[in-house]
Amino acid sequence: MLAALRLFVELATNLVLFGYLVAALLTLVRGTGLLRARLLVAEGILFALNLKVVATLLRTMELTTWNQIGLFAAVFVLRTVLKRVVTWERRELQSGQG
Repeated sequence: MLAALRLFVELATNLVLFGYLVAALLTLVRGTGLLRARLLVAEGILFALNLKVVATLLRTMELTTWNQIGLFAAVFVLRTVLKRVVTWERRELQSGQG
């Protein structure tokens, strides 16, 4: 049951990210601006990373060895760092917009 729920969250994550990317491409095609498209991509990445953390937390209930726990910790740290970098980038883009 947990595996199916985790796969559903992974699917939702991919669909969310794809939707934001399509919205960014449409923004570029309409000529609304590169800055707005970059903000959409950053927001999509942040939302997708949040969902990925949920999927990873669901996976923790299946961890049985120290090797799996270490790999989980490494992935969690990497996602946290990526989230902070994208948050910083989004803040920089928004300050340049106003």
